[in-house]
Order: sequence, then C-alpha cells, then structure tokens
Amino acid sequence: MLTLTNTLSSVEPVTAFVLLFFGWYGISAVYSWYRLRQIPGPFLASFSYLPRAWCALTGTQLQTYMSAGRKYGSLIRIGPSELLTDDPEVLRRLSGAKSKYWKSDWYMGARLNPYHPTMFMMPDPILHDKVKAQLWPGYSGRDNPSVEFDIDIQINSFVDLIRRKYITTSDIGGYRPLNLARAVSFFTLDVISKLSLGQEFGCLTTDSDRYQLSETFDEAMPFMAVTTDVPWARKIVYSTLGLKLFGPKETDSRGMGQLMNLANNAVREYFKSDADRDEKRILGSWVRHGLTQLQCEVETLFMFVAGSDTTATAIRITILYILSTHRIYQRLKDEIASAVQEGRVSRPITQAEARNLPYLQAVVYEGLRIRPVTTSQLSKVVPRGGDTINGKFIPEGTAIGMNLAPLLRSKAVFGEDADVFRPERFLEVDEKTCIEMQRHIELTFGYGRWMCAGKPIAMMELNKIFFELFRYFDFQLVDPEKPLVTFSNGLYIDRGLLVRVTESTAGS
Repeated sequence: MLTLTNTLSSVEPVTAFVLLFFGWYGISAVYSWYRLRQIPGPFLASFSYLPRAWCALTGTQLQTYMSAGRKYGSLIRIGPSELLTDDPEVLRRLSGAKSKYWKSDWYMGARLNPYHPTMFMMPDPILHDKVKAQLWPGYSGRDNPSVEFDIDIQINSFVDLIRRKYITTSDIGGYRPLNLARAVSFFTLDVISKLSLGQEFGCLTTDSDRYQLSETFDEAMPFMAVTTDVPWARKIVYSTLGLKLFGPKETDSRGMGQLMNLANNAVREYFKSDADRDEKRILGSWVRHGLTQLQCEVETLFMFVAGSDTTATAIRITILYILSTHRIYQRLKDEIASAVQEGRVSRPITQAEARNLPYLQAVVYEGLRIRPVTTSQLSKVVPRGGDTINGKFIPEGTAIGMNLAPLLRSKAVFGEDADVFRPERFLEVDEKTCIEMQRHIELTFGYGRWMCAGKPIAMMELNKIFFELFRYFDFQLVDPEKPLVTFSNGLYIDRGLLVRVTESTAGS
C-alpha cells in the first residue's frame, strides 16, 4: 500500500487519476467475470455493457439473442450481472405467485413518463399485485362490456380506409399501393384510444399519424432500449440532474413530452367534476377501483405505447408470412369463405366465432411464435441466498431475463421445422400437445403475477383482424425481395410492407 502511495505521489494528478480509473476498472471487470464464470456467453459481455448497448442502438436484439441462445445454450450470459434463459419451466418458476424473485432494475428504464412509476415498473410484488387488481377489471373487459363492439368499430374503419383509398383497379391511374405496416399502427392506436378514453384518435379516419404517435415511438425505442439494458446509462438519464436537463416536458412540441401532454389532458378532462364520464371505459374502471388522477395519467400513456405497438407487431409479421406462402394464404381464404357461405360468422366476426375456426387459431398462434412481440428481457432478480438453475449456482442479485426467440423456435417443442412458418403444426398433434405448445407461446405475455394485463384485448384484436382483412381483400407484396425492414429495440420498428390490394369474393 505504501509503495502504491509513493508511486501515485510521484506522478501528475491527471496521470494518477487515469491509473486509478483503469486499476479500478480492471479489478471490477475481473470480479464481474469471476462471479458468473460458470455461465457461457460472449466474453466481452462478461465484464462490459458495450455489447448490450450496441445491439440496443442498432436494433439487432432479435438476431443477437437468437444466435447467442443457439450457440451457448439455454442459460446464457449477456452482461456482467445479467443472464437470459429460454427454459419455459424456469421462466414460470421465476414469475409464479409464490416466487421470491422480484423485478430487476431493468424495469426502471422503461419509463415513458419518467417522473412517476407505472404498474409495469413496480418491483415490490405486494404493491404490484395491489395496483394490478385495480387495473385488471378494465383491461380484462369485465368492467367495460363494449370492448368487442369498440374493436369492431375500428375494424370497420380499417376496412373502410382500404376501400376509400387503396383498392387497385384496372383503370389508368388505378394502382394505389398500401403501406400496411403504417396502417396497422393506425388501427391499434385507434383501438386502444377508443377502449381507454371512449374516443379514438382518428388515425384511420384521417389516414394519418395524428399527434405523431408512431413517429415518436420509433424515435424513442433505441433510447429506451439503452436505458433499460445499460445500468449506468439508466442512472445518468433518470437522475435528478439528467431529467432536469434532458427530461421530456408537457410543453414540448414533439416527442415524449407531447405524448405526455396528450395522455394527461385526456385524463384531466375526465376528472373534471362537470365532465361527462363514460364509466364503461378502461379509464372509468380505473377510477372506480381507486386509481388517482396521477396514476391514471401515467398508466394511460403506458397503455398507448405498450397496448398498441406489441399488437401491431404481431399483426404485421403474421400478414407478411401469410402473404409469403401461397399454401397458407389459400387455406386461410378457404376457411374464411366456407365460414361466410355457411353463415357461421357475423360481420365482423365475433371472438367466440373466431375461436371455432381451427386454421385461423393456428395462424394466430403461429404468428405469435415466429417472431416474439418483444425482445425485452423483462428480467427478475435472484433472491437472497442465490438459486440453482440448470444445475448451476446463480448468486443473489443476478438478473435473469427471458430469451423468447429461441424458446419459440424450440425444435423439441415445435418440431424440426420450427424455423418455418407453418400453422398446420397445431392441427397435426393431439389436443394435449397443442395446448402445451400454446402455453409456451403465451409466455410472450409473461406469466403468473407478472403477466401482461392487456392480453385479453390483444388476443381479441388478433382473432378478428386477420379474418376481416382476408375476408374482404386480396393482398400482394409489392417488393417480395425486401418486404419489411425491421429493427428490434425491445419493441420493433417495422417499415414497409407495401401491398397491392384488390377486392375479394370471400366475404360476399
């Protein structure tokens, strides 16, 4: 120690600082590597967050974690204190009602309104369960029986938009390509705003990104991916000084501040004593179950983003794969035509009717399987005393997240052709096996106490939208060589999916 002191006193202060910094970093890097040395993964990730920051910024999380899972196995290391697992039983144990695992600090980076926590961020299971009990009746449809009717209104608006502006005819100038990725975002935004506030944003009616919602989401995703995945970035950005310098404000003319203003104003109007309240909406349910105005503001903003983007992601990728395989396209069209001609479905199709169409159900689940709706890790913290996973001891404080991509491509569960989009796999097995496959896929929505509150709404949208679009229209990819450009930053940025649309006879 004396030698080190003498050495430092003999050099310039700046040099001494540099030596101390690199000495500290070297020791901490070795400690980080040693602590989880038994878990395989990329070497750089064992002591540095640079790989996670890079794939978050470049939008390559899907490819990175898929390839890492296939190379290193079921339990892999992706950071100094972070692991991923694609073992469904481990994930269920981590999120079970009696689990001692808590949410990790990863969730603290998923801030849309950075000044107040949402239920999604709450690490304390008791507090989380209390707030979820207040939110659940609204999300589930128990308190708002018009959920299905409201979704039907938006489906009809979607169909009307295509008929008004995007039907291609043989006339001169009759070619009207549709940006389906964009239109799907409009649909899910109008659904979630109608369900929550009682009035849709009007994106489908105006054929525009009203309030620049989708544009703001796309701009914010890489930034949020970094703050969730990189602890030091999260601490800097969400510190008191960081928020004062860079935090969004309701007075902002664009970006997350503008969205905060949009959500907060809608909630404030609702809370006015003389407001004409529609209690049979999600917001009305929340108020009735005891949420404060501030809680409603932050939950509404979160719902706008999480409740629209993930569903839009599932719709886009499913349609892309349907259009890419003629056999699947035709079989779905045939089932739709038969159901219509035999009078087994309404206009639009009901949730109950959709569940009785086996191929449609297979398409819905295969779409959720082929690309997970999120690449977020949603990690939980190993409790005091550590835990043993896959025969390996994991010390307390380690964050363990879900690696959905390889889980949903498991050949042991889904067959040797798990990389292929093939809905028939659900129809070729017995009922028990089919249910087990569906249970694996539904881990996309989380599990147990941490399961996504908006799952019932998302599944209702998926059960309806494919049937109605393919009932009335025929679609053709304009650029089959490069139909969709995708970036995975926790959620997805999908650009393209340009299609040629013509009227179909299936719905007649």
